[in-house]
Amino acid sequence: MRVLWFTDWQPPAVRRRLGLPDLPGPQAWVDTLADRLSQEPGVDLSIATTADRRLPRFTDGGVAYEVVPLPAPRSRWARLAADWRHQMTSPEAVSRGAALVRELAPDVVHVHGTEGVFGLLAPRVAPLPCVISLQGILQAYQRLYFAGRSSAEVARLAASAQFLKGRGVLHRYWMLRRQAVRERDIMRSGRWFIGRTGWDRRVLAAVNPGAAYFHCDEIMRAEFYAARWPAPTRRGARIYTTSSALLGKGTETLLVAVALLARRGRPDVRLRVAGVQPGSEVDGLYRRAARRLGVDERIDWLGRLDAGGIVAELLAADVFAYPSHVDNSPNSVVEAMLVGAPIVASRVGGIPSLMKDGEEGLLVPRGDTAALAAALGRLLDDHDAAVRFAAAARATALRRNDPEHIVARMLEVYAAVMAHAGAERTAGAAPDAATAAMEVPA
Repeated sequence: MRVLWFTDWQPPAVRRRLGLPDLPGPQAWVDTLADRLSQEPGVDLSIATTADRRLPRFTDGGVAYEVVPLPAPRSRWARLAADWRHQMTSPEAVSRGAALVRELAPDVVHVHGTEGVFGLLAPRVAPLPCVISLQGILQAYQRLYFAGRSSAEVARLAASAQFLKGRGVLHRYWMLRRQAVRERDIMRSGRWFIGRTGWDRRVLAAVNPGAAYFHCDEIMRAEFYAARWPAPTRRGARIYTTSSALLGKGTETLLVAVALLARRGRPDVRLRVAGVQPGSEVDGLYRRAARRLGVDERIDWLGRLDAGGIVAELLAADVFAYPSHVDNSPNSVVEAMLVGAPIVASRVGGIPSLMKDGEEGLLVPRGDTAALAAALGRLLDDHDAAVRFAAAARATALRRNDPEHIVARMLEVYAAVMAHAGAERTAGAAPDAATAAMEVPA
């Protein structure tokens, strides 16, 4: 089986060839699945991505890599103009991607994510089957991007130096809106999709009722399967969370909850925040919020962490908090479940599909600072409940995110899509996505 993947994130092997540092975290599940899938007998895997310069085709770890060259603006002024125009990935990427498909003639094309440009390949490469993975759902993200912020605070962002350079929070939002429109086009024009939660399935059905939906979970990095939360007998109040350069992760909600806990008899409460680049505009927003709330001395800002650093934080934490305003299947929650750390998260998007409230952790309404503080306080105070929830969550994650099962499932999905597309070509039949969806039950 010849499989060609398209991804907008540069895999580590490509970044090494380009002389760039690794980026821990983004689409790590793509890399782990590639490692496993490339070892399967009869699978010939190629991965295509973009770069600002051409690279010859190369093989690394049993995977062939292709780079679609999309030169970046040459001058500072050209870059500034492109940033202010909110220029997305060049449409040339679709044409060059389609040409690569014709050259390599794979049996199936798999596009990872609807956020980037390559999802537009699906109608261009027909009748060759092209399956698209649902990851973040930008149509929902852009609606909740500024959740929890006042209009005055948002307006002040226009006075920042980053804004004048065409970068920063506001420009990222305007870019996100354009990407959300493109994502909707991708969902409408695609026929076969892979998702992981009841929420992403409902979003797809609303946009494209005739699309085929296949459930397939993701393989996390090996470090999270090997580690196990030690269920410390000490009664600490160390909370660990992850955020990002995107707003909407609910970090301010968590800062307020920490302030509430401190005022309600938890003077030892401490919050450790990973995922925010030090010195960035978002980092400044969060630090100012912490100072306003009087909790800045209780916060440790960790920056971006690799898998080993995240595992160490989870093992040392008393509770993992994920107060996002919107998310599909956040890897941070899955990773915490695999390690077996106690979890408090928002009841949003696909998170209820990942973790059972009251059995594997606690879910709270998004933006509800009082409910978040109460849930955190419960797990900090009730050690037995924290241990029980953590053990149940770990058992669920080890079963759901089992690498061998996921590889087998992905191959089943590819086989079903290929068989359906082949039957259509042979019979000249009209597309019947519903039949394709039923061929491989989840």
